[in-house]
Amino acid sequence: MLDLLARCISGSVDWAQRRSHTRRLRDYPGVAASATVGLGSKLIGPRENFRIGEHSYLNQAHLSCGPGSRVVIGRGCAIGYNVSIKALTHDPAKPTTNADGPLRHVERDIVIGDDCWIGDNVFIRDGVVLGDRIIVGANSVVTRSFAGNQVIAGIPARVIRER
Repeated sequence: MLDLLARCISGSVDWAQRRSHTRRLRDYPGVAASATVGLGSKLIGPRENFRIGEHSYLNQAHLSCGPGSRVVIGRGCAIGYNVSIKALTHDPAKPTTNADGPLRHVERDIVIGDDCWIGDNVFIRDGVVLGDRIIVGANSVVTRSFAGNQVIAGIPARVIRER
């Protein structure tokens, strides 16, 4: 009996979390209605600075941007678990707040083309542009831009082969 009650409560909590998450996503004007943003995903920054194309999905991804940068994900993209896409980062010249004043940020857009597949545990840094039909291997760190129709992987990511 307790097992049934626990499953019922757990199911209700899951339903409430999904409903709340879906409702919050409606506040993001650039997220297509057919896009799926996983429950554990975080979009941090001005809502109008995120674009997620039709039929794209994010599992548990972390996207961040500031008022001077955007994160753009094209149509039909698959974004894996624990992917970090950050258009906003600390300025190496002033990365922390201290007696000399507050920290400073660097902001540069990130653009991911259509039909891209980003594997699990990938980090994509500010200023990167990935062309259409790019595949990024799991556990990669993408520090520069790549043209379309390529498979990239590694730390830092490099071209493995053409697609």
